[in-house]
Amino acid sequence: MMTKRPLAALTLALLLTACDSSVADHRGDAEAAFANQDYFAARDAAQQALRDDPKDAAALELLARTQLAMGQGRDALLTLDRLANLKAVPADAALLRAEAQLQAGETREAVALIANDQSAEAWRLRALAASQEGNEAEMLAAFAKGREAEGDKFKLIVAEASWYLSQGDAEAARPLVAQAQKAAPGRIETLFITAQLAQLDEDSELASRAYLGILDITPLDRPALLGAIGAMANLGRIDLLRPLVERGTKAYPNDVEFIFLDARVKAEDGNWEAVRDELQQHESLIAGHYDARGLYGEALRRLGQSELARAQLAPVFRQTPDNAEVRRSYAEVLLDTGDKDEARRVIEPLANGPEGTAEDRALLAKAR
Repeated sequence: MMTKRPLAALTLALLLTACDSSVADHRGDAEAAFANQDYFAARDAAQQALRDDPKDAAALELLARTQLAMGQGRDALLTLDRLANLKAVPADAALLRAEAQLQAGETREAVALIANDQSAEAWRLRALAASQEGNEAEMLAAFAKGREAEGDKFKLIVAEASWYLSQGDAEAARPLVAQAQKAAPGRIETLFITAQLAQLDEDSELASRAYLGILDITPLDRPALLGAIGAMANLGRIDLLRPLVERGTKAYPNDVEFIFLDARVKAEDGNWEAVRDELQQHESLIAGHYDARGLYGEALRRLGQSELARAQLAPVFRQTPDNAEVRRSYAEVLLDTGDKDEARRVIEPLANGPEGTAEDRALLAKAR
């Protein structure tokens, strides 16, 4: 029995060493992925490290930063609480918590937390807080103060550029985008604002390249997938957007945008039964998505289910009267169901307008 004790002790030591090695490996994977901005991989690796050792402060800090980068503020707050319980908060903990609170909608708490911080990063967060409260003047003043403050200004520049881009102000955003491109041309944030500016400039080629650049870094980034798909559609490159739609559908199976896009690709192929079946399967999810409901109605119409198509298209038309495709489909359904007067009322403005097509004028003739 005496000879077995050293062996047991050795076995335990080897197991502990293997466990420590596993934690270090997963943490190292997380650090590498975070540095490369592959936040999905960083999150997964950090979580695996924490499954191995729930008190690994380095993995917790990395997870919190990753969650913030992914816009998961509420999750980040929980992770920061775990760090606080371990008494292992990082030097910039107040800034991290303030950003997490902003993402969670806790605007006043976030501002109070950084009340005495005059760094560029703190001014960025104050600007975002003012934006959340709809105070444009205060937001712009915070951005201006941030540009004169100490510290790294990259995130501040990106945030200000993003705001101007969201307002459709390409000229105000342009010099800020140029600054970001000079400072960090390959970062995801720079690629995003480059793509958004290109979209405002109606340069779908540049926008698609920028979005694809993001997907090279983090293949499942939802905004980049949607942006790339939209840019490819504008270029008429259905062949290139198909694999992106497939990727998005697999990664986000219950996301209404990808459900709609997948059905749209099927419609491009003329597979209306598949369109109907997919949208029917997700009928509750698409209830508030008028483009998807309009496509569902068109599929029903093409499959001869006119009454069901009318039930789908009527509310969509009321909500989106400026949508020419919906107006056209609804007029067709009204004709199919024998309501010529209503069909004429629906199609006449389009047929007689500048965007009217020969098809629209033919529909108007049928309705008379």
